[in-house]
Amino acid sequence: MRLLSDSPAGRVPGWAIFPAALGALLVLVPVVSMAARVDWPGLPALLTSESSVTALLLSLRTALASTVVCLILGVPLALVLARAHFKGMRWLRALVLLPLVLPPVVGGLALLAAFGRVGLVGQYLEAAGIRIAFTTMAVVLAQVFVSLPFLVVGLEGALRSVGTEYEKVSTTHGASPTRTLLRVTLPLVAPGLLSGTVLAFARALGEFGATLTFAGSLQGTTRTLPLEIYLQREVDPDQALALSLLLIVVALLVVGLVHNNPRSADHRRRISRRRAAPATVPAPAPVVQPGTLTWRGTLQERGHATDLVVEPGQTVAIVGANGAGKSTLMGLLSGLLLPDEGRLTIGDDVLTDTDTRTQVPPHKRRVVLLGQRPLLFPHLDVQGNAEFGPRASGEDEPVAIARRALQSAGALDWAGEPATALSGGQASRVALARALACNPRALLLDEPFAALDVASAPSARAAVAAAVHATQCPTVLVTHDLLDVLALADRVVVLEKGHIIEAGTVAEVLTTPRSAFAAELAGVNVIHGVLEHEGTVVLDGGLLVTGRQKAAAPEGATAFAVFSPSSVAVYLEPPHGSPRNAWPVGIESLTDHGGSIRARLILGNGSRIGADLTAAAVADLGLRPDGAAWAVVKAQEVAVHPSTPL
Repeated sequence: MRLLSDSPAGRVPGWAIFPAALGALLVLVPVVSMAARVDWPGLPALLTSESSVTALLLSLRTALASTVVCLILGVPLALVLARAHFKGMRWLRALVLLPLVLPPVVGGLALLAAFGRVGLVGQYLEAAGIRIAFTTMAVVLAQVFVSLPFLVVGLEGALRSVGTEYEKVSTTHGASPTRTLLRVTLPLVAPGLLSGTVLAFARALGEFGATLTFAGSLQGTTRTLPLEIYLQREVDPDQALALSLLLIVVALLVVGLVHNNPRSADHRRRISRRRAAPATVPAPAPVVQPGTLTWRGTLQERGHATDLVVEPGQTVAIVGANGAGKSTLMGLLSGLLLPDEGRLTIGDDVLTDTDTRTQVPPHKRRVVLLGQRPLLFPHLDVQGNAEFGPRASGEDEPVAIARRALQSAGALDWAGEPATALSGGQASRVALARALACNPRALLLDEPFAALDVASAPSARAAVAAAVHATQCPTVLVTHDLLDVLALADRVVVLEKGHIIEAGTVAEVLTTPRSAFAAELAGVNVIHGVLEHEGTVVLDGGLLVTGRQKAAAPEGATAFAVFSPSSVAVYLEPPHGSPRNAWPVGIESLTDHGGSIRARLILGNGSRIGADLTAAAVADLGLRPDGAAWAVVKAQEVAVHPSTPL
């Protein structure tokens, strides 16, 4: 037996071993001491007496029945506590957990007050000829009362730790809430559910106080094994010890066997490979006529108001800083968020229309959402993941559909592999195949390559590009990566604080960016002002920028100047000579930028620009953050563009 983990990260502190050993001995010594006092030669006779056997069988039957009731009531209750949000949730949780802190006898009195002959509910049941108190049903109710919190606590904790990301994937892949619960949520929390069920059964098996108070001690009817032990303690201590040992053994077997016999990963892998589909690929399915995605709507709580049009086969990249509203837009398009006002259509189908109170549920939209992580269902193999959407929507040939999708995503070779055995790039391809198997009307990609390494990302981008071309479904891509935009997007939309501040083709946005974020994405500087005369822009604070004007505009029109960070020179003193722009600046930061040093500079009006300098130049000038300098850009390096409305 090893007391310390082989992994340094998992080592147990040495001081913890002594109190841990004391805790184990505190449980072990009383049990061993009791076993030492048992009359072993007479044990068979003591355990096989009629009263003992009757009490044991009654305990097992009622504990099993109460556990079933706990599952029926506890799973929905834990789900509500973990997922729902409403006023009074704290008090509901406190009420559910109350039996954990109440003395069992108090619980018995409460049950008697509710279901006794003259109880609040019992008096009406009695009038209908239904008697509960002092019956076997009372035993079951008492056991449910004290054991239900054990299942709820264990399952609620498991639900919270798993989170809701897998459920969102399931919903946008066509699974109804009930199917999501049965096929995704419960399998993911199976260890927590199993643990809570075992604890509930063990607690019901050992229940005494509430049972005695509410059900009494009637032989063969309500006298469970704990009650039999209590009664025998006064008249036959040897039999009480023998029955106590029997109860301990039964509880130990139940808890030990269930908790120490999980399916291993190797066992799951063998099962997955056995059920792998054949190597053949079915013939292509009929292509569904794609439609244009059109959206316009608001979500006032988040200050969000956007409109978007995505043509069939077109990919629109949504870019913006963190908190700009990109995820909110994806939630509104997928149906995971409800707008205050809005209308979403794909082709002739209306998915959202607040005027007519139309709101198609997410699982019926066929608008599939892929996030940063593949989130493959770990309890399914690759083939099972790809089949998930077709099975959820009731397709006739889910296996054939899944295999076509796996082939189109370049993932068919891994069809029989466990989802947990894949690399990041492989998992990304399988997630794409799972989405394509849903036959989506629109594809939503929320930074799908962010978690991939530089070696895996290009092939994943190629798979997405091929899939969009093959299906011709409108695609919305949220990204921070310029390579994603260049490789996949036809148009770019820039979000800021929930509003679209810039939109255009990829070439338009990257060559003449009008927003700070688009400029940073394109790797250029952009500053805004007002035309004083041709080629000269006046910034706030009176700073002047001179360059080559690209289009005619009247004086006083808004305009912006664009120039590369590599064209910015930095001096400690204002320079003289050829026509150039020179501005006093503060040095905000200095960072490594792929072989050069990117200096972030602050102009007098608060605008920020970047300058790419050599390390030698930074050292020679003695530049430091929070220092001061002069930024200089030749006029011929600056392009001046009149602003135009979106």
